[in-house]
Amino acid sequence: MAIPRLGRRLMHKVLPLAALAALAFILLPVQQGAAYTELEVGCLALNIYYEARGESRSGQLAVASVTLNRVRSTRYPDNVCAVVWQPRQFSWTAMSIRQQPRHEAAWRSALALATKAYRDPAGLPLKGVTHFHAREVRPYWVSHLRLVDEIGNHLFYAS
Repeated sequence: MAIPRLGRRLMHKVLPLAALAALAFILLPVQQGAAYTELEVGCLALNIYYEARGESRSGQLAVASVTLNRVRSTRYPDNVCAVVWQPRQFSWTAMSIRQQPRHEAAWRSALALATKAYRDPAGLPLKGVTHFHAREVRPYWVSHLRLVDEIGNHLFYAS
């Protein structure tokens, strides 16, 4: 299933990311049709791009796993965009980088991985993992979670 033409234009040129996120929150209660799926995949791709674009495919899929595991958890919102844009959950959402992705190849890769992950979340690695961080930081919450895996520059945890 290809992303519709309007979706490619939305994701690549037409709307800045902050506007896309706002549009997602307006449309998410509807939760139906291609527009909803396209927004969800777009939010997942943004999270992969900004959190792991320099990582291997495994590292990027692990970030997708964390995001989609949170959607399935009762502790987090029940849709991808709400999980990604939940305050203080992913560092990039609080920074002033909410612009169109600048690295076209990395963006296309993130979008392809997000599409695959969204369609087949059961095929993702790291079941039950809901947290990760870069090696160079030590968040306060690590002492409350169980380290599950280390992939690239990130450590992944389950509660």
